[in-house]
Amino acid sequence: MIPLILGLLLAAPFSEIAHSVRIDHPAGPVHTDYRAQIDIRHQQLGVAAPGGRASTLRCRWQADLVVDRQARHAAGTLQRELRQEAVASGSRPGWCTANRAAITKDVASATKDMRGAVEALAARDAEMLRAELDQIGRVNT
Repeated sequence: MIPLILGLLLAAPFSEIAHSVRIDHPAGPVHTDYRAQIDIRHQQLGVAAPGGRASTLRCRWQADLVVDRQARHAAGTLQRELRQEAVASGSRPGWCTANRAAITKDVASATKDMRGAVEALAARDAEMLRAELDQIGRVNT
């Protein structure tokens, strides 16, 4: 039991990445927090073969970077989910359920340093956030 728990702890993907930035806007400063996590999707491929034949079972997986944005402004709070698909992907022979721990380790090693990706998403989101704030300003006037 203890080796299983230890294995799950060691196989856990990277811890949540937090990134904060202040965006200056004509209507006032916007304090924005970004929180990132990895979303792993599994797809079972192939078929199990009867005894004596080779199985074609494979588990294809893809890890997506999901960033939750919360922007606090005098007009209120704006929230949005940003997603960068396929920051890591791969496949393993066999059933997805049997490979979850190994896939989690693969994802953890492939996504060791995601801070740069989170900061890049935040930079791209800044223009979108300014446009949202401009829209709110036009509606409120």
